[in-house]
Amino acid sequence: MRKDREDWKQYLREQNRKWAILIVGILVAVTIGVSLVSYAVKKTNDGEKYYTLQKYLKEKDYFIYGANCNAPPLRFVDSDGVYKGVVVDYMSQLALELGVEIRTEPYPWEEALEHLKNGETDFCDMFANEERAKDYVFTDPIYNLRTGLAVQADSQFTVDDINTMCIATEKGDYANYYMQKNYPDATLVYVNNVGEGMNLLSDGSVDAVVGDEPILSYYITELGETSQFRMINTALYEEPVVLAMPKGSEDLLPIINRAIQEVNRQGQLEKIQQKWFGISTPLIQAEPEKRYIRVVLIAGAILLATISFVSLNNVSLKRMVRIRTRELENSRNELQLIFDSIPEYIAILDEKQNIINANKGILQYAELDIDQCVGKPVYALFDKMQKEEIQKALHEVLKQDGRQYKFKSGKDVYEMQTHHMKIPDIGVLLTLRNITLDEVNRKQLLQSSKMLAVGQLAAGMAHQIRNPLSVIRMHTYMLRENASLDENGKRSLAYIDESAQKANGIIDNVMNFWHISGNQLEKIHLYTIFQSILQLHENALKKKKIQTEIRCHEDLYFICNPEALKHILVNLVSNAIDAMDFDGNLVLSGEKQDAEIIICCRDDGCGIPEDCRENLFNPFFTTKDPGKGTGLGLFIVYSEVEKLSGEIKVHSKVGYGTKFTICLPNRED
Repeated sequence: MRKDREDWKQYLREQNRKWAILIVGILVAVTIGVSLVSYAVKKTNDGEKYYTLQKYLKEKDYFIYGANCNAPPLRFVDSDGVYKGVVVDYMSQLALELGVEIRTEPYPWEEALEHLKNGETDFCDMFANEERAKDYVFTDPIYNLRTGLAVQADSQFTVDDINTMCIATEKGDYANYYMQKNYPDATLVYVNNVGEGMNLLSDGSVDAVVGDEPILSYYITELGETSQFRMINTALYEEPVVLAMPKGSEDLLPIINRAIQEVNRQGQLEKIQQKWFGISTPLIQAEPEKRYIRVVLIAGAILLATISFVSLNNVSLKRMVRIRTRELENSRNELQLIFDSIPEYIAILDEKQNIINANKGILQYAELDIDQCVGKPVYALFDKMQKEEIQKALHEVLKQDGRQYKFKSGKDVYEMQTHHMKIPDIGVLLTLRNITLDEVNRKQLLQSSKMLAVGQLAAGMAHQIRNPLSVIRMHTYMLRENASLDENGKRSLAYIDESAQKANGIIDNVMNFWHISGNQLEKIHLYTIFQSILQLHENALKKKKIQTEIRCHEDLYFICNPEALKHILVNLVSNAIDAMDFDGNLVLSGEKQDAEIIICCRDDGCGIPEDCRENLFNPFFTTKDPGKGTGLGLFIVYSEVEKLSGEIKVHSKVGYGTKFTICLPNRED
């Protein structure tokens, strides 16, 4: 019996030992699990905190707390010029918890609110309301604050008398909003700070001053035993004070809230208030201790111990997902940046030709946002262009992959091309390129090639013509030596010499015109240039019996590129001849005016209609019949004048003629 009892006791001891080991093991596992989970959560929060802070502080390394400069003892600028107070000390503790410097800047209250609204500061403590929520976002409360009324010590005012009182209140303060809403009949006098309001109360200008109780108490206490003020016992309101931040700081709120909770948990606000008030009662109302949370945590600790590794793995996995998501987001942004920087107009379409995406260039051209385009037909991007042209171009290029189509829209020439994409949900990549300058350059190159060929031909012809001219002049010289030659013969020889000399002069003029001089500046004789240009057009002028006149001093010289000036005058004279019928008048004039050379080409031809003048110098614009003009003549004139740093003006009247005036800089040296 005793043995059985001993065996039973031994069995119980072994069971108790096993249960004790099991409980200790569970507690150790729970402790380790909770520690690991806490560590993982802390690391995740730290990583999140670091990433968010770095993102927010990308342009600076600190936060700025900007608030009231005269609200003692909460915040004020002391006589030594230092910004002090309860909240200023609190910001120092918050900075330690965040691991980021918080600089403090004192302002008048209204300026502090404006700086915060504009994002020039990062924090300001205030009461929250619906009006302020339009401009700011708010953290969790940092402390509670009561607002009351200060009145003359011998007055009989109570809260019930507020609607009949004249009350001083600080500009921009929450009390303004509260008084207007709850006491609309009260007369409010706006002051820069509570101290200014107390001065008005002292000389009887107002009946009371509304303000936060610590600030009112500070000013009443400062007056010592001679105090003539008191506070009405009933507080107007008691509200939590929060930190306000500018709109756009929402990502920062969880981090700031955690820092506020940690500072308050450490009792730092109580220590700060003891420093300034000498009392232990904190501004913030301590929340009742939530013991049920601890019970729940302990009850769930066993479960946490078994799933701690899974939790750690999930936390790590989520963190990796967040990192990868950020990397993908950055990659997407980089690709979008490259996509937007491409100079060509690009749109991505689905199989139904609806817009999926479009680059910045085409959106700026269409004056639309991407949100206004996505899902709409591609024609929405081209409302500015001619509808028929763009429809025809799209119809053509969508027939075949890689097909190109050129079309004109207004004064510009475009090239459209499509590529069918073998990607799900993406049908077509549409590109549109402005090739106006390419077309102009191509035609100019073609024209230059033709002109070069004509120049070479002219050079060959000049050589072939000058040989017989030399023979003619040599034989006339020999005949003139014949003593038997009578006067009629000598007169005939003089005519032959004069004609040969004139033919030789024409050849020289043609050769000088086709001579390629590049961009070199030379000293030119304007009168001679005018003569050579008219001589080149002599046949056309005689054909239409056009009278010409040169109005230019024969001693007018200036520095210019002769080749460019010849191109300008040739095109202007050619256009003038085309614009005139028979018996017209063409005048070329040149004069020096101060620092400019003024050159004019005037005709009395048909004139230019007013609706054509706006496009006169645009490439490919012409009023001539098809095949009779390229539309590049006046464009070349305009380009050459710009190269010479000059300016061209047009004055024309239909039926009376046209006058082109060119102003070139007078380079005398």
